[in-house]
Amino acid sequence: MQSIGTDHNSHLVAPPRLLPNATTTEAESVPARPISVSTIVPRGSLPTLLAISPVPPWPSLDGMALRVSHLLQELSERWNIVLICPPGGERGQAHGVPIAAEINFGRAASWMYLPSQYDTEPVVDTVSEAVDAYHPAAALLWGGMEYLQRRIPHMPPSISDRVDCMTLSAWRLLSPAHGYVAMRRQLSHLLYVARYEFKMRSESGATVVVGDADAAVLRRLLRVQNVRVIPNGVDVPANIPSARALQPTVMFTGVLSYQPNIDAVMYFTKEIWPSVRSAVPGAIFQIVGRSPGPDVLALRSRPGVEVHADVASVQSFLARAWVAIAPMRSGSGIKNKILEAWSVGTPALMTPIATNGLGRAPAELLLAAEGDELAELTVALLKDAEWRKSIGALAVRTAQQTFSWRSQAAALHSLLENVAAERDREPRTEAR
Repeated sequence: MQSIGTDHNSHLVAPPRLLPNATTTEAESVPARPISVSTIVPRGSLPTLLAISPVPPWPSLDGMALRVSHLLQELSERWNIVLICPPGGERGQAHGVPIAAEINFGRAASWMYLPSQYDTEPVVDTVSEAVDAYHPAAALLWGGMEYLQRRIPHMPPSISDRVDCMTLSAWRLLSPAHGYVAMRRQLSHLLYVARYEFKMRSESGATVVVGDADAAVLRRLLRVQNVRVIPNGVDVPANIPSARALQPTVMFTGVLSYQPNIDAVMYFTKEIWPSVRSAVPGAIFQIVGRSPGPDVLALRSRPGVEVHADVASVQSFLARAWVAIAPMRSGSGIKNKILEAWSVGTPALMTPIATNGLGRAPAELLLAAEGDELAELTVALLKDAEWRKSIGALAVRTAQQTFSWRSQAAALHSLLENVAAERDREPRTEAR
């Protein structure tokens, strides 16, 4: 998932866009208009789900969009979905997902994961109109949208799919912060998100996160009620390429403008890779992902290091790697890079922090270490072809059987059904 940040931006760049069954680009000028109930296309007796996302689900350009798009695809078999999100994406129908209505609210900031980052009024107005028009049985909220429960008295029962615990993520960002200004900024962010998650602790019928560590902080520290762990999933290709790179190849994948990923590749390149390269002279470390900045691109000057930006298919690259690496030192949630590596039979090494959310996987797959031990483990795996083959086969089975998007969506569907079935809910007012 992208970094949340703490920038405040309350300048609305466009009016709310209520466009059932359509999406628009930010350049288009579309006047707001009331939603008509007749625009919905119900299928049988399926209940209506109001899904609210801080990012357009399609195309899936980051971890949040990846999760939202796949869960909506699976949930669309059991719900009539009314999707509300910022403009700039693609229609669900173009990706084979039957969405009953797609409604845009104006994008007011680059990041919309916290109410402090944007003008919330257009979102509140848009959602309120959608609730009146479609009478949803339940709401699924992503990206810090719990405040809608307080602002809209007639909101349906809701689940907050928080994905990551923002407090845990902010806490872990303190370690790589260098200098007074950076430390002060991260401390301010930590205090803000901790207050927000505590304040919103009882707004939703259930709060979902992808990792056990995230759930523990929400439950024990912030006293959030009814926290459930539903990990991310992964698609296993129908035909996994069998040809590996000729040279021993270690690979890191991820969004390369995301600070925890930047810190991870810097750490591995500078502190771990020299020992690996010394023991395996022909080894290559490939850094693969979107939007690398100057610091990441500069790593290409180091021996055996390559940077591949904005590739067409990350899984195709991973299928050629001998070993994947997730040397995370900050961040939270589950690491999609590990699931993607497993989906193509590539063993994944990781730091202990990166095992969060992978507790359902066999212990043999959780190859975790730090410092010199991580270097030694990397060398050992590069030199043992049979070990890599055994781990790779187990990884594919685990991706298929334990981390499919269908199984994660089934768990979320059951939770939505339970929350929607509740009849004795506390009355809500405009402000408390």
